[in-house]
Amino acid sequence: MMCAAAAAVEALFAPDPRVAEHPAVRSAARIAADVLFPHAVAADDPARGVDPAHPALLARHGLLSVRIPVAEGGHGADERVDAETVELTSGACGATWFVTTQHRFPQALSRGPLPGLAPEAITLGPAAERHRAGLAAASTAAGIAIAHIRRPGPPAVRAEPRGSGWTFSGMADWCTGWGLIDVVMIAATTPDDRFVLALLPASERPGLRAGAPLPLAVMGGTRTVALEMDGLEIDADDVLATLDVPAWRAHDTARTANTSPASLGLLRRLLGALAELGTAKDRPAAVELAMTLAERAAHLRSVAYALLTVPVAERVPERTAVRAEVTELTVRTANALIAARSGSALLLTSPEQRWAREAAFHLIQAQTAGVRTAQLTAFGRP
Repeated sequence: MMCAAAAAVEALFAPDPRVAEHPAVRSAARIAADVLFPHAVAADDPARGVDPAHPALLARHGLLSVRIPVAEGGHGADERVDAETVELTSGACGATWFVTTQHRFPQALSRGPLPGLAPEAITLGPAAERHRAGLAAASTAAGIAIAHIRRPGPPAVRAEPRGSGWTFSGMADWCTGWGLIDVVMIAATTPDDRFVLALLPASERPGLRAGAPLPLAVMGGTRTVALEMDGLEIDADDVLATLDVPAWRAHDTARTANTSPASLGLLRRLLGALAELGTAKDRPAAVELAMTLAERAAHLRSVAYALLTVPVAERVPERTAVRAEVTELTVRTANALIAARSGSALLLTSPEQRWAREAAFHLIQAQTAGVRTAQLTAFGRP
């Protein structure tokens, strides 16, 4: 049973009844508590990893399709309901959340122009229509291999014209969920400065080879691999979209300024755990700190969610600063929890060391140069 201090922390984060009673939120809360949280240690472990049944369970309950219309297999909910389900799943098991969040971009892209991206900057390909229904209902699980397109310098993956299709060559360093996903979206740069996004079966084929799972310090069970392409032939029918590079980069910089509900979900979990631990160990300083940090976190959360309603290209510096404050506060809270627990927090059987590693992960997930600068500024404040 939750102690009074932890209940007081959770009350600061409790959504309004419209959100709390939504079927998607009720399902997420139940699955997070009964399925994901008990498996989180195993999901983080490379030797065991994310249970394939868990992403499938989330998909069956529409939790990968919260904002998709009901007629297409989703809940037809708004952004606030969606954010609450993400907070619950991320706070319960970061590895499972990270595998399933890969699905969001291909799903959104298959449905048409992205909010805030000029329509002339994107052209949908045949794969968008072919996979739209499966991605919408998450009966087709998607992953992505596109992180390399954020990096400056020469393209990591190049696309050369081949008849009506393309040939991809290069290395995509990050693809999460290999072996857990059905299709993978791979990005390559064309000679005329466009990105081609291909949606392919997530399996090796001539010209496509997956490396061994990367030795990650956190979320090691997410089956994250590098994909090597050597003359990988892409048929025209496998093109999900083509994007104008300068327009996409401007859009991506603005989009990634937003605070991730997943970061807030972990922060919410940490604050509750700090209050619970302080009560159980009779460490009132820990309880007091939990309440102080929770009040700040709840305020930042309200600001972050209000900013989600702002057009994606507006108030970017403000949104970036809030994201930086949230991730800095998450790291600080994780370390406070280790201090409150003392030496046993470093045992692999204790969740504190895993939560501290997950907090570090949220610093670098979808990190741009602007986000990094804001984070360093946040860490430098007294």
